[in-house]
Amino acid sequence: MTGGSSESRALKPLWGLTLGAAAGSGIAVAVPTVGPGPLHLMMVVAGTLLFAIAVCQGQHAPIVLWLTAGFAMAGGHGLHTAAGRHELAHLIDLDDRVWIRARLVVTEGWTEGRWGWRARVRVLDAQHAHVRVPKLRRCRLEIRGNLNPGELPRPGDVVTGLVSIRGSPGSPLLVTNSRRTIKTTSEVQPLPALRGLLANEILGSAGTDADRIRSAELAAALSLGRRDLLPPTRREDWRRSGLAHVLAVSGLHVGLVAGMTWLLLSVGGASPTTTRIVILIVLPTYALLAGASPSAVRAALMGSIFVGARLLGRAIVPMAAVLLAAFLLLLSDPSLIAEVSFQLTVLLTAALVRWAPSLSATIPLPRWLAAAIAVPVIAQFAAAPLVALHFGTAIPGAAAANFLVPWLLGPVVLCSVAATAVAPLSSAAAGWLLDLIDLGSQTLWIAGTPGRSAELIPPPLPIGLLACLVIFGLVALLPGRPAKAGAVAYTATVAAFALWWLVIPPSIETEVELLPVSHGLALRISSEETHMLMDGGGSRREAAQLLAPIRIRRLAAVIASHGDEDHIAGLTTILRTTDVDALVVPAWLATSREAVPLLRAARRNDVRIVPVVRGSRLDLDGAAIEVLWPPSNDLPADENERSLVARLVTDRGEVLLTADIGDAIERRLAATTDLECSVVIIPHHGSRHSASPALLDATTARFALIPAGPENLHHHPHPEVIERLDERGIPFRAPIRDGRCGARWKDGQWRLYP
Repeated sequence: MTGGSSESRALKPLWGLTLGAAAGSGIAVAVPTVGPGPLHLMMVVAGTLLFAIAVCQGQHAPIVLWLTAGFAMAGGHGLHTAAGRHELAHLIDLDDRVWIRARLVVTEGWTEGRWGWRARVRVLDAQHAHVRVPKLRRCRLEIRGNLNPGELPRPGDVVTGLVSIRGSPGSPLLVTNSRRTIKTTSEVQPLPALRGLLANEILGSAGTDADRIRSAELAAALSLGRRDLLPPTRREDWRRSGLAHVLAVSGLHVGLVAGMTWLLLSVGGASPTTTRIVILIVLPTYALLAGASPSAVRAALMGSIFVGARLLGRAIVPMAAVLLAAFLLLLSDPSLIAEVSFQLTVLLTAALVRWAPSLSATIPLPRWLAAAIAVPVIAQFAAAPLVALHFGTAIPGAAAANFLVPWLLGPVVLCSVAATAVAPLSSAAAGWLLDLIDLGSQTLWIAGTPGRSAELIPPPLPIGLLACLVIFGLVALLPGRPAKAGAVAYTATVAAFALWWLVIPPSIETEVELLPVSHGLALRISSEETHMLMDGGGSRREAAQLLAPIRIRRLAAVIASHGDEDHIAGLTTILRTTDVDALVVPAWLATSREAVPLLRAARRNDVRIVPVVRGSRLDLDGAAIEVLWPPSNDLPADENERSLVARLVTDRGEVLLTADIGDAIERRLAATTDLECSVVIIPHHGSRHSASPALLDATTARFALIPAGPENLHHHPHPEVIERLDERGIPFRAPIRDGRCGARWKDGQWRLYP
């Protein structure tokens, strides 16, 4: 019997169990109903019996038996948890706000958001109308209002209070409008409190030195999983470098901790048995201290399986440890199948275990150098579809950036863990380690330069292509010859999709479209020759991701109407990921502080900045922008009233762009300016005092578009605005009601869609 066939037979039960569990978990997560009450219990019992039968048959058990056992056990458990998920979804989707009395433990620190302060919490108990709310475990808590951060509960504190529930079952958000509704109890949960104490100690050892403070924040992220301590801009910089995974405690971090433990015990003269027992204790302990993320738990579980097998005197195939860890995790929590962190950590580990030795052997370089090349190449190809699917991003230079990561990150992680461990004992020693971390992080930052040079927002993967990638990827991970064909097919499919996306131009009609950003305004204007975007919504990446499906890679102009966050927050990503010819801004905004990030992004990406005032005109291919407001002097004090108003003129009609002006400016423009157009964008998201009769009568528009996003907190558009439109017979569309919507030139006239 050859080694390959022996390995294949040894892995057959685990492949069957794991694939069956993945299929059962996926179906349980996707089904819209949970079925009859006893069904989940029947499935678990049947799966357990089939598993027992398969174990008794051993190597002679057919693969179908292992598959069915894994499917029934994980699927049955998944249906049981799905009942709670569906009940939670029902509560979130109710029109009336649902209030929940909850008992929570704060697990991480607080970060400032748009409306207040947020922290991750674990739900100990939650009730609605004296009935327990299921499926609420880890979620976020947002306390709104003007708060002093020092008054907020600390990690480990147990709090109680009345909160409303929003978000989604996969990412629930608990919200309270006042700190007074949240009461901190005397109870403290030891694990999050310990994580908080260690984080505070490492931050305290930095003193007032800025470099040491940055290093302490990074050390807390790398050793304790406390990424909340890193400023959002730094997290974004790591992501743009293609090194976001560096901040997630994963197999590399856990492996380094295990290796350091082994080295210290070996130098101290401990026996192999003692060393393995200590490592079996250290691995789960560190995973818990690091926040028990799926990647940390998977790595600790794999390491424990491997070390435990060695302790019992048995060898274990590395792929077996991967499969067994994945099966056990899915069996304990089938909903993990839908989490990107679980998908990435299992897929990347399996791909590296299966292909890193083979690819390294084919590269005609020293083994260590060949492995350094093979690992990032395999990781990038394996992760690319999942990263594109879940994060909507592609960083071409990430493979080059990750070439140096294994060599640079190791010392930084070890210094971070050591600094965290010694900070409570000696601030001076921790400070010296922070200096080393600073040196290592600067080197990592330099290594990430290729990644930051370009970022692309790919279109969503078609379902057929995704299915092919899943099939080819699974075949590529199997032992034996078919794996080579699967790997070639997988790589070719990824390359073909990238080629289609980058080379073949899209076919786009003449249209004006409101992108359904959560809140704010993002308006796309396209013709056969020219594409433009007015504003980018209130989320950094949302507008860019909404443009991706239509594959627009060049914009003749990006218009920033004014400085409000819900209009310009998304434009920096647009400027960074899209080829933009000109950034058009009101002249006053070009010298405004809130526009600094936007203007900096334009200069870094060689985008021409065009300040405009009333009377300015920009001629583009097949279109022209006539600026109607604001004037060059005597500007209104209110920033909304200084919003850019323009008329886009094409040979197929005019579009009036209005941003956030109020009724006073509307009446002034209606009395002094030609506002005639085919399509009007209703000002200020359809607020009560927008779309005055004077404006609507002056435009003579046939259609109206109202930029009211699905998550706007002001319940726009106002009924009075809709009433004024109905009185004049002007049909309208709004993302809050219609999703992706707009007006399209078709059959010689403008038509609304959908």
